[in-house]
Amino acid sequence: MSQKAFLRAFDQAAIGSFMAAGMADAAQYTAPGVGAVPVSCGVMVDRGTQVWGDDASPVALGEISIAFQRSQVTPERGGTVVVDGDTYRLTDKLRDDASLVRWLVVPHG
Repeated sequence: MSQKAFLRAFDQAAIGSFMAAGMADAAQYTAPGVGAVPVSCGVMVDRGTQVWGDDASPVALGEISIAFQRSQVTPERGGTVVVDGDTYRLTDKLRDDASLVRWLVVPHG
């Protein structure tokens, strides 16, 4: 088994367990653009992500980020995700590996 395959299998099992324990959520992701169809997926929402600016005097800001499983969806900037009744718009990709992709989001709607 390759590292990529292992990471995908591990993250799928972990997120399934996290969902059962209330630490991850079922969601609906919709790609940007007219007529896009919502896709069901499992996500992990972090409401305390610290993001530092890149100017001369950076300040940490508390942001919301959402991790998606790449095997379920391929999120894009401007897409929206509905999690537990809250809708968010994807703004900036923070991390992306063979298994999980994490995006900064803002409340939408």
